[in-house]
Amino acid sequence: MLTAALIVALLGNRGFRSLVKNYMEYRRLEHSQRELKTEQVSLEEKLKKARTGEFVEQAARKELGLARAGEYEYRFPPPGEDDR
Repeated sequence: MLTAALIVALLGNRGFRSLVKNYMEYRRLEHSQRELKTEQVSLEEKLKKARTGEFVEQAARKELGLARAGEYEYRFPPPGEDDR
């Protein structure tokens, strides 16, 4: 009987429910913060790589189709249905 009264007192109390709700929100925000910190580290590593000359050259070759002087680039069409 005492346990039932205690449970009713705790669950019927707005302050306690608010406390539990705030704790759950706190835990969710902590988890979100950890994920964002992990993403930040990953993005910082990518930024560090992007600042290197090698990355810039690779991006220029791939996205813009650029080549160095004296180099030739061969482009082949993708295989068609009858080529397979």
